[in-house]
Amino acid sequence: MLEQAFRQLRIIHAAFVVTWFLFVFLVFRIIQAPISTNNVPTIFPIVLGFVCVSEVIVAMLLRTRFIDAAKTVLQRESENKGALAKWRVGNLLSFCIAETITLFGFLLKLLGFGWNTAAAFFACGLVLLLLWAPQKVQAMPRGVR
Repeated sequence: MLEQAFRQLRIIHAAFVVTWFLFVFLVFRIIQAPISTNNVPTIFPIVLGFVCVSEVIVAMLLRTRFIDAAKTVLQRESENKGALAKWRVGNLLSFCIAETITLFGFLLKLLGFGWNTAAAFFACGLVLLLLWAPQKVQAMPRGVR
C-alpha cells in the first residue's frame, strides 16, 4: 500500500513539474508583443514576493505537521491509513504552493512585467517543486519497532 501511494505521488509530482514547463511555454506563445504595465502599480511584484515568502513559511510548517509526523508513524506501521492520508495531503499541499508561486510569475508576465521580475517567481516555483519531491518512506523491519 505504501509503495503504491509513493508511485502515485511521484506521478502527480511529475505532472506538476510538467505544468511548470507548460507555463513557460505559454508565456512565450501568448505574449508576442510587449504589454504596457501602466495600469499595474509598480509595488505589485514586491507584494507578490511577500505573499510568496509567507506561502513558503506556511508550506514548511505544513510539511512538518503533515509529512514528518506521518513518516514517523508510517515507518512503524506502514499500513496506517490515517498516516498515509496525512503524508499524501502534506505532499500535495507542497506541490500546490510551489505551483502557486509559478502562477504568480505567469501572472506578472501576463500583466506586462519583464523576465527580470517574473523569472524569480518561475525559478522559485521550480526549485521548490524539485526540493519538495516526495520522499520514500522506509518501513522498519518487522522485528524492530
